[in-house]
Amino acid sequence: MRRASASMSARRSRATYRRRRRLRRYVANLHRAGPQLAAAWFTLCGKDVCWPLEPCRYDLVVDVAGRVRRIQVKTTVTRSGSTWQVFLSSGGSDRKVYSPDEIDDFFIIDGDLRYYLVPIEAVRGMHAIHLSAYEDHRLLQLPAPDAT
Repeated sequence: MRRASASMSARRSRATYRRRRRLRRYVANLHRAGPQLAAAWFTLCGKDVCWPLEPCRYDLVVDVAGRVRRIQVKTTVTRSGSTWQVFLSSGGSDRKVYSPDEIDDFFIIDGDLRYYLVPIEAVRGMHAIHLSAYEDHRLLQLPAPDAT
C-alpha cells in the first residue's frame, strides 16, 4: 500500500510540474498575445475592431454603440501580495503616462487571464495600479459556446 501511495504521489507531482511549466510558457507570451486577446473579446461581444496602420499610442479602435473608443492594451504577470500590479505608462526608464487626448480605455489582462476595461479617467496620471482596486471594471468571462 505504501509503494502505491508513493507512486501516485510521484505521478501527481510530475503532472503538477508539467502544468506549471505550461503555465509559465503561456504567461511568458502574454504581452505578445494581449492585443489579439482583447480584439477577440470585443469581436465575440459583437463589436467592430480596427487595428491602427500607423504607430500610435493606442492598440485598437473599437466601435461601442456607435462611439469610437481608442483602446490601449496592457498585460501583467507581476504579483504584489495577493493582487496583480500593472504598469499603465509606456517606455522603459523614461515612462510616460497616457492622457485622455491619446486613449479612451485600458484593456488589461492579468496573469490569470482575467480581463478589465478601465476608462482613462479612472486612472489618469497613474504609472501603475493594483487590479484588486478595480474589480468593478473586471469584465465577465465569456461563456463557452453551447456544444449542442
